[in-house]
Amino acid sequence: MRKSLLNRWCGQPWLHATYFLGIFMLNVLLTQWTNWSMPQRLMGILTVLLPIHVFEELTWPNGFHYMMNKLIQKSDNPLAYPENRMTDMITNFGAELLFIALTFLTPSLGNKGVVFAAFFGVGETLAHTIFSVVTLLHYKAKGKKTLYSPGFVTAWCSLLEVGIVSIHWLVTSGTFVKSDLWGIAFVAFLIVFMIRLPFIISYKIKSTKYAYTEIGYLEKYEQ
Repeated sequence: MRKSLLNRWCGQPWLHATYFLGIFMLNVLLTQWTNWSMPQRLMGILTVLLPIHVFEELTWPNGFHYMMNKLIQKSDNPLAYPENRMTDMITNFGAELLFIALTFLTPSLGNKGVVFAAFFGVGETLAHTIFSVVTLLHYKAKGKKTLYSPGFVTAWCSLLEVGIVSIHWLVTSGTFVKSDLWGIAFVAFLIVFMIRLPFIISYKIKSTKYAYTEIGYLEKYEQ
């Protein structure tokens, strides 16, 4: 059966587009570094790091979707739902567009983007640490010995550092005002509308239309 344009887009094209945006934003970041304030630099760095994080989760070593569905969300079809190619596109490609928008809006947003970066960097690292502990405990009897699941390395080695630097800036720069806490609203938007809502809808529908075809990193423990 011929795939729809949306189905094809939810395969590799959106991933390639996300990686392209990351490379594009890296060039923008490098050329504008001296002109941008620290808050804008931090958001710009996130636009570069997110595609790298997505690469680890969904390209190599891949398998974040299977781990999330089977171990965290207890799906009866972990290749298909609630996380699938459609929800991953909405979450990750959408997040990249959101990060880019926040980067260029930073001059008018002030430290709201920094608050967002702090919550995202630390929160993502904490989440991946929990996922990795669950994965180790589940597959330990099948030979798993390392505290690793897809996304763990880029969370700890890049996103966490952005979160820490963001917190340091908020504490030491003397520029923080209470209204900057509205940056938490961006975090809530990301979690509710770009992560949880697509999962909830996907789980209700339980469609295999956008299912993955590969397990990825965890395949060796599923034999």
